[in-house]
Amino acid sequence: MSLKKYEEKKVDEITESTELITDEEEVEEKIVVTNDEKSIEKEINSKRQEYKKYADKQKKINTIITSIVLLLLVGCFIAMMAWGKEMWIMYTGIAIMAVVLIATYLSSKFMKKKLMAQAAIYIDFMYSKAASYIYDDKGVKDLIVTPKGNLEDKWFIDAHLYNNLKGTKSRNFAHFTLDGNEYDACDLAANTLVKGKSSPKFLGRFYSVKADIKTNEKVTIFQLKGGSLSVPVDDIVDLKLVEGNDDYCIYSNDENYKKLFNAKLIKELSSFKIKKPLIDVLFSVKDNLISLGIDYEDDFLNIPVDKDFSITNSRKSKDDFAKVHIIINTLITNYNRQKDEKSK
Repeated sequence: MSLKKYEEKKVDEITESTELITDEEEVEEKIVVTNDEKSIEKEINSKRQEYKKYADKQKKINTIITSIVLLLLVGCFIAMMAWGKEMWIMYTGIAIMAVVLIATYLSSKFMKKKLMAQAAIYIDFMYSKAASYIYDDKGVKDLIVTPKGNLEDKWFIDAHLYNNLKGTKSRNFAHFTLDGNEYDACDLAANTLVKGKSSPKFLGRFYSVKADIKTNEKVTIFQLKGGSLSVPVDDIVDLKLVEGNDDYCIYSNDENYKKLFNAKLIKELSSFKIKKPLIDVLFSVKDNLISLGIDYEDDFLNIPVDKDFSITNSRKSKDDFAKVHIIINTLITNYNRQKDEKSK
């Protein structure tokens, strides 16, 4: 479910998850699903079926109510046209129509609230189960999953990636510690206005990591370049393009950036392959704030409703998180080495 659709609560318009795609053509990637993964799929799909069964039942009820309402309104209208000269018939018809419309509005509002409550049960369960699988690292401690949780706008804005943002929207929030560092992870859209309409400059999984790194307010940004859907970073007015090629670019105002962004770190950042559903990768370092964004196609973040949940996208997220972990550790290792050299 796209973030925009989720905010508008159009649960009945949720689309299914996308399948992984190769460089050459769209094909279903065949993977060996473990027993644990099958168990996760089964549990999530059980909740999905519960929600879908409830939603389908509510649609039938809505259809019946709508039919009855139309018959009543048409009947009242015909009666008023036929015996409209009798004022009591006119007033009675108008009163009946008003009561029917008010009752229909209240009923619709109540049923929508109940539908959203059922949807929330499924969504919360799916996100919690998926997060426990994605962040199943022996080093992860104190994992707290908040499906409706939000990451404050400032954490993405302070990453120094994009200008003219009109705020962010996030969901599927997780907080944990790993190797002594605090991680916040979520699905996030960073929006700007295009012709008066909200449009995301970034849409994907965003990691905000607090680590003991000091850069004296200096900023270094890395972007693994993508295709037509990739939006180049533009919060770079006070930064210089210090490295750039067909694969990536680095902007910085730190003359010592190479001590952090050495060949090993760039190799790890480049381990992400730009192919569907991945659009590009953003990485920012500024003092103790490390930010990493994996830009995915919108479909990747959808919640399956009409078709079965598949572990495929969660497995992709799990593999990408393993890369994030390596990248953060490589950066911290580089920083500690630099600090040790200064102390000698």
